[in-house]
Formats: sequence, C-alpha cells, structure tokens
Amino acid sequence: MVKAKPKYKFYRQTEKIKEIIKAKHDPIKEWRADPKGYFLIRVDEKKKMIEAGFCTYKHVITKMVHGSNAIEIYNTIIKKKMISRLEHAAYLGKELYKAELALKYGKRYRQEFPLEFSDKVKVTLKDS
Repeated sequence: MVKAKPKYKFYRQTEKIKEIIKAKHDPIKEWRADPKGYFLIRVDEKKKMIEAGFCTYKHVITKMVHGSNAIEIYNTIIKKKMISRLEHAAYLGKELYKAELALKYGKRYRQEFPLEFSDKVKVTLKDS
C-alpha cells in the first residue's frame, strides 16, 4: 500500500519567547459597543440551526444569519462586514461555538450564560 503525500508541509516549531504576557480582562471597564450594531443568538432545535439576528441600537433585528455551525455563521458575518471591532468578532466566535455545542449535545443555549453539563457525564473509551 502506497501512502499519499500530505497536501501541506509541516515545519518543526522552535521557541524563542521574548516576553510572557499575563492575560487579563475587565469586562466592565473594557467593553466597547460595535458602532455597526449587535447580535442576538439563538438555537432552533427543530430546524437544527443556529440563528444570529443583527440588531440596530434602536433594538430592531434587520438581518438574520443562520447555519448549522459556528464557522459558517461567523465567516458570513465577517464577509458581509456586519462587524467592525475585533472584540466583537471574538465574542461572536465564542457565543456561536457555545450555540453549536448546545445544538450538538441537546443542551439549552442562553447568550451570555455558560452551558450547563451534568456532573454525571460518563465517557467510555473503547479499544479499537
């Protein structure tokens, strides 16, 4: 059997760290609104879809982006230039992925709240 060559060339990584930065964030002091608007995210269990409604600051939903996973939704939002702040893009990625996990595992999704998983989840690994 002949192994196919990989499509990508992988390089060995080296470390030359010049600075170690402690991550920190104050959500109250550092929050800035995106001038373009904001998103309301929800999961439609029946349709197996994630929906992101784009809202004006008059609280009117003017556009709806929907899809089955976070990547296609946030990439569509970026391509359509519906956001202008990097922090907003990062926030959307986090919330959309939470919505995707909620959809996949049958959990309730609420924007701005953590997903709740039971402590009694059992994972069984099988030998193949």
